[in-house]
Amino acid sequence: MTSIAFYTLGCKSNQYETDRMAKIAISLGLELVPYPAKADIYVINTCTVTGNADKKSRNYIRHAKKLNPDAKVIVTGCYVEGGSFNLKEADVILRNKDKFNIDECFRDEKRETRNEIIPSPLPAGRHGISHLSSRVRSNLMIEDGCENFCSYCIVPYVRGKVRSRPIDEIINEAREMVANGVKELVLTGINLGEFPHLPSLISHFSNLDGLLRIRLSSIEPQYVTDELIKIVKEDPKVCKHLHIPMQSGDDRILKMMKRNYSSKGFLSLINRVKKQIKGVAITTDIIIGFPGEDEKAFNNTCRLVNKLQFSRIHIFSYSDRPRTAASKLPEKVDPKIIAKRHEKLGALKDKYMLKFHRSFKRMPMEVLIEQKDRKTGMYEGLTSNYIRVFINSDDWGDDSIGKLLPLKFKDFRGENVFACLPVGTADPVLL
Repeated sequence: MTSIAFYTLGCKSNQYETDRMAKIAISLGLELVPYPAKADIYVINTCTVTGNADKKSRNYIRHAKKLNPDAKVIVTGCYVEGGSFNLKEADVILRNKDKFNIDECFRDEKRETRNEIIPSPLPAGRHGISHLSSRVRSNLMIEDGCENFCSYCIVPYVRGKVRSRPIDEIINEAREMVANGVKELVLTGINLGEFPHLPSLISHFSNLDGLLRIRLSSIEPQYVTDELIKIVKEDPKVCKHLHIPMQSGDDRILKMMKRNYSSKGFLSLINRVKKQIKGVAITTDIIIGFPGEDEKAFNNTCRLVNKLQFSRIHIFSYSDRPRTAASKLPEKVDPKIIAKRHEKLGALKDKYMLKFHRSFKRMPMEVLIEQKDRKTGMYEGLTSNYIRVFINSDDWGDDSIGKLLPLKFKDFRGENVFACLPVGTADPVLL
């Protein structure tokens, strides 16, 4: 049997698309093996959002060929679309729009396909299958593309215009996922807020029997409406977690980034969300070292972080992306300065993440158990407000996977919470 392995870099949309490609491969009789096992075919689903993502994409393409020099290496994803792709290790280049036609790569294994662009003779998604649906928590992509054209971002160039999937198609796929054991759906897209009537779609999901949670992956500030805030607040299945990218806390930099809000407006939005939704987690993205970011601008970002106290921050060091407006800007920031700013902002990130976690120490928290961690042997899962929790596997059987357990936080280490014991335990023991 021909074996195939997948490796995914980048966003949740990429992860979702890999799941669908893997399901197509299985339906055609290929044996799915975990990367980095030896396989006859490797599919590397790449990312190009930063220079580091480009580097990782190249490394994994080369690594696949080292794992099995005779293997066919299929390369897809946004790095392919970025225009700088030229690697002899790739046997097949698959465009983003053709990912769900990946079966065309398997029709004739003896065919010469080096650096071939696979055509799209039939509509994408024609297989009518979703993904591997074996996870407790799974991504469901409802939208693709972005037209915001932030000055630093290559995504609109590699993902194209906004396209939303039909609601009926999304609902049917969600039903299939839940029937196959998915308990938490993570709604994802390249620009999720562009999906029309998003709150209405969430309400549809809320009525699915067997589905325990609905989570939004990331949403831009301008799409966090009063209607959306209301449904996150009131619907018990909707996770109390919003990832809202801030990118900078300095108005001059925000304007250069072509972000359509001010620091004051962002502050007002987050304060409104926190006031209305008790215990909500607000996570964010911040770019440091954008061209022209001086100490004053960086300090403004730190001041805003101190005011908002995010539960988690994803920090990105700026890197030029081809074709973007920011790549042509002067006043590039020295990498050594970026590194120092990364360290300073990282300290704030850790401080407020720990503060957020500790604020729930004496409260019962429901944790959806996802899996048994291979390294620690402990079970792990997430709270509604995006806290990663580990519990002692000796106290629980595998039947706890996929269930909501009421737990108490007892120990805090880095990004994770450990030693969570059942609420009501008479003599809890700290692990």
